[in-house]
Amino acid sequence: MSLNAALRLLAGSVILLSLALGTYMHPAWYYLTGFVGLNLLQSGFTKWCPAITAFRMLKLTEQSCDTGMSIHQGVRIIAGTGVLLTVAAFMFFAAPQWILYLTAAFGASLLQSAFTGWCPAFTIAGLIGFKKAA
Repeated sequence: MSLNAALRLLAGSVILLSLALGTYMHPAWYYLTGFVGLNLLQSGFTKWCPAITAFRMLKLTEQSCDTGMSIHQGVRIIAGTGVLLTVAAFMFFAAPQWILYLTAAFGASLLQSAFTGWCPAFTIAGLIGFKKAA
């Protein structure tokens, strides 16, 4: 498994788990969802987050781009932004709870992309100019 696939697997799993815990246990779990979104967003720009450090220590293969930003970075930026916006809308701006279905869709898409190698964000990232990783 590649580093990028492992990161999507972890992020998608934690997003879905924290949404379930926030819905059925206590709304404070939504902060974990937001934290994952924030980490996805910043790792798209910096190529670093705590999970990436751990995955590098496990010697997972890393795909990178020679010039510009890779499509994997684009996926993290798109997913992180989507997760942050939907969770923030619900928590701070009184958006209806169904908005969290969009957050769950981002999480499920990241999770399944770890196994299939594709999610809608790959297509979007490619269309807006992110480069395929070598």
